Amino acid sequence: MSIVKKYPLGAIFAAILLLTACEKTPPDYRDPVTLPLYTKGDADNGALIYKDACSQCHQLNPGLNKKGPQLMNIYGAPAAELEDYNYSEGLATSGWVWDAETLDPYIADAEKAMPDSKMLSDPMPDAKERADVIAYLSTLRAPVPAVDDKAK
Repeated sequence: MSIVKKYPLGAIFAAILLLTACEKTPPDYRDPVTLPLYTKGDADNGALIYKDACSQCHQLNPGLNKKGPQLMNIYGAPAAELEDYNYSEGLATSGWVWDAETLDPYIADAEKAMPDSKMLSDPMPDAKERADVIAYLSTLRAPVPAVDDKAK
């Protein structure tokens, strides 16, 4: 029995349309990091602090935003640049670039550094812990996929 006899032609056409319309929008990526590693902190300790204090809201994979945006290639990137995350207006218009000078006060107390910040983390008053987190963030470097890879 042919497929056309078993299923009406309209149903086959509708199924084809649905399948082609289900293509997922590729995740947004940041450009590769060009700044040197931040060496005024311990990146290994920063990874532990990140896991404990940051990973509940931040992923490291493009397209996997949680309460906060993913952080791969964040070091040296303009603030609020991912199109697949809804940033606060203050951060979106800040003109900030995420380096040690901007990350340190933001991690120390996001609400003080950016009054309308969506980041609701507890302040991190320990300067060494912040330096360690910044050192870790500076190691998060992944190449941007080729245009063909983004479409997959």
